Amino acid sequence: MTDPLAQFRKKPAGATEPPPGEPEGYVAFGTKDKVERLRIRRAFAPTRSPGYAYLLDIAYDGPFGTNFVLVYTFLMVLVRGKNLQPVVMALESGTADFIQEFDSDKWERPKDEKAPFIESIEVVVKENGEGAAEAEKVSTTPKPH
Repeated sequence: MTDPLAQFRKKPAGATEPPPGEPEGYVAFGTKDKVERLRIRRAFAPTRSPGYAYLLDIAYDGPFGTNFVLVYTFLMVLVRGKNLQPVVMALESGTADFIQEFDSDKWERPKDEKAPFIESIEVVVKENGEGAAEAEKVSTTPKPH
């Protein structure tokens, strides 16, 4: 059954919604209209699913699109890649359903050089707010090409 209102639903610029089920190839993120939790899929670690209600801040490198940090009340998520601006926009608008790290064992490397691509996702569990200064330093330092 197709969604007759799909064309009218709000989506961030540059976002592509995968077809129902798992996408065939690699996509850095997916969007939905109503999202309460962000699924964080890492290549060689368990998937985490923190609630958007616990997201305090998103620190990113502006126009460079090479990294961002999600600061939750209890953990931080450090993401590195390229062309990440649409991912950040979806996170800021609360429509990102998932983000996922590229896994060369599962997918071929995408050919589209302008598509968002997540090279690594690091999750740091915070204890008493420690580690926030280091995450800020990482997110604001552009990665050399």
